[in-house]
Amino acid sequence: MNYLKETLFICCLLIFINGCSTSSISSRHQDAGGEMISDSFTIKAGGSYEECIELKPGQVFDYDYDASNFVNFNIHYHTEDGVEYPATSKGRMMGRGMIDPSTHDYYTEEQEFYCLMWDNLNDEPINVSYSCVLKNK
Repeated sequence: MNYLKETLFICCLLIFINGCSTSSISSRHQDAGGEMISDSFTIKAGGSYEECIELKPGQVFDYDYDASNFVNFNIHYHTEDGVEYPATSKGRMMGRGMIDPSTHDYYTEEQEFYCLMWDNLNDEPINVSYSCVLKNK
């Protein structure tokens, strides 16, 4: 478990050092459908942005995003043997889906984090908005 938290910390630190996101407005609240996380941010030209979400055992999450121009997008988590990608898309301006950790072979409850990542494919900054709803199965 320490390995995974250290890996996540290093990943987030590298993204922070690269200064990939120029602004961000984050919101998190609870409602009858579960916990909702939403954010809007700008990604500099050729940059990336990553948001990691902590899941509790038995939770799943729905996600959707919209970008002002084309992005590569993935949702990943770190294992002791590497990185697993339960969702990927390339060259899209929007996406949506559902993540259920119980369907992923390498995921363990001790890992806790799924990371959403956007790569700006453009020569100018872009805006991205996303939301996730974390809920119990």
